[in-house]
Amino acid sequence: MTPQSWQELLYLAHTDKSRAFERFAEFYRSTSGQLYWTDTHQMSLYLDDYHEALDLRLGCKYRGTEMITELYVEPLRLVAFMSDAKEVLRADAADLIYGTIRFIRKDDETYLAWAKEDSACVIFNLHVEHTSAGVERAAATFRKLIDVALAHGGRFFLTYHRYATREQVAAAYPQFEHFLAEKRRYDPHGVFCSDWYRHYARAFDVGG
Repeated sequence: MTPQSWQELLYLAHTDKSRAFERFAEFYRSTSGQLYWTDTHQMSLYLDDYHEALDLRLGCKYRGTEMITELYVEPLRLVAFMSDAKEVLRADAADLIYGTIRFIRKDDETYLAWAKEDSACVIFNLHVEHTSAGVERAAATFRKLIDVALAHGGRFFLTYHRYATREQVAAAYPQFEHFLAEKRRYDPHGVFCSDWYRHYARAFDVGG
């Protein structure tokens, strides 16, 4: 798709979701059967700062962006999970701009593995208005979606945002406190650090 086609698709995703879905589905059907190398596919077009032009076109009073979250459930739980997630999104009147489902293999190498078994990965991108109320609405919806994943025996990707509560992190990653202890043991001076790490170090009462 051309940059202009993407811009129009993003506009429709904010104003006419049915048309946006039809157009996107039509495009993907046209690519059926194509094969891509993973490293090449990841270099596909991305529109930097696309929301600045979009905000102007929409006449927004406040700036906006899309915020991502990823949730993981066993494939056999996918349909039930999506049904429950739909109820959350509708009840919160969440502005869902984009979503996708992919399947990932079990990760038996990393310590904080999100795929403890072969999993369905569900991605939601919500539109977030850059106001205190807008950010909190999105955060509340993301926490509810995490609860849905946990209720289905699933997990969530840790580092896209800091909206998950301590209880949610501990439920999805019971080894998280040990991870923090090991982090401090191997990096006592905090050479490798981030806002995300400091946030959850405080949440688990181990400091930065």
